[in-house]
Amino acid sequence: MKATRKTTQARPPRRWRTPPPLTRGSAETLEGMEILREVGGEGGLLLWQSYRNVMFWATAEPGERAALFAPEAGRRRLAELLTADVPAEIADSLVEIGRMMGAPEATAGETIADACRGISDWAEAAGHEATALAFTQAAALSAPRDATIALAVGQISRRRGEPARAETWFRHAIMIGRQTGDWESYARAYIALGNMLLLRGNFPGAHRMHIKALRAARRKGLTPIQGMAAHDLFVIATETGRNAQAEEYARMASRAYGPDHPRLPVLAHDLAYYWMNQGYFSQVMPIFLSLEDRFETDPGTKIAIRAHIARAAGGIGDRATFRRYFTETVRMSKDSIYESRISDSFLELAMGASNLGEWDRAEQAAEHALEVAQQRGQAKVAIEAESVLDAVRSGRRVEHAKTERAQVSRSTQAFADQLVELLTATAAV
Repeated sequence: MKATRKTTQARPPRRWRTPPPLTRGSAETLEGMEILREVGGEGGLLLWQSYRNVMFWATAEPGERAALFAPEAGRRRLAELLTADVPAEIADSLVEIGRMMGAPEATAGETIADACRGISDWAEAAGHEATALAFTQAAALSAPRDATIALAVGQISRRRGEPARAETWFRHAIMIGRQTGDWESYARAYIALGNMLLLRGNFPGAHRMHIKALRAARRKGLTPIQGMAAHDLFVIATETGRNAQAEEYARMASRAYGPDHPRLPVLAHDLAYYWMNQGYFSQVMPIFLSLEDRFETDPGTKIAIRAHIARAAGGIGDRATFRRYFTETVRMSKDSIYESRISDSFLELAMGASNLGEWDRAEQAAEHALEVAQQRGQAKVAIEAESVLDAVRSGRRVEHAKTERAQVSRSTQAFADQLVELLTATAAV
């Protein structure tokens, strides 16, 4: 008797499902109410009404849209807009929404999404972040197959300090990106999720998200995103003590960025600081010097670079360079634009002074670092400053043991030299 052979049926493609993204903040009792608070006046009221109209239309089933608005609603809205005091930049967008109310069943989602993005762009430029978020979200719901807009909702939510909403929209962007083949938005959303987990200290979760982004970027030839993912994986590796992996991810990021990428100086700074903490002072000094004028629009990093140079100079025994950058850092610290990095910059100065045995300078710098860190609630810096202060008062060089055991491989030295060449070449252009 012949055995019956089971026929195998092709499995249907796996469908990705995520919970619906959040569309309202925890403190938002009435949908879109932040628009009224931010904009106000007649224009604010019309914006709020338009937002509610779009949300009502976008969340309805297409077959039900014809009956959503009263027959004269669109005509009345267009008449209102003729005499209303609204910014010229958003008048056309509001007219498009008014036209939609007159023909809701015949209006394309992309048309309303474009109108909402126009309002969002205006709101963001005007500093109305809640309004920008509301209309970007309305755009995303109007064009539900556009992963780029879903990603933008997550990014604005994150900036506004709404992590729960941001996470749901990043996951939504991943789902849409996979379904539509928008691999750039897909990978960027994974990076965004990973960075949120990194900020929470969830290193394993952050690593998984960035690995997914890195793999997608490699498969689809998205070289800049590959650089971003590898850069973030470098940061995660340094935080978790995986030194061999850290340097390999940094190399990968450097190759992906290339010499002209705006993130290359940031990577060079991050890597040089990591190496300095390994005791590689000779290798990082040229890197920090080549970065000295690369962060003019970032005051915090600008003062930190000077403090790094002072610390590295102390590590290699270059007293003249140490004193020059010590003085420059102290001078800069008197300007309020640098206040976010005062505590950790003075901590760097204290370590540099300790390396040279300049105990008075080291003690004063560590005391100031501790005082500022305590005032600003920077617990990590305060703990480190207390440790440095104890060592200094005992006459112990803070980084002596580190410099004694620092052994730089040929590949590390070559990588450091290569970074200096790249930074020097791009600075000269």
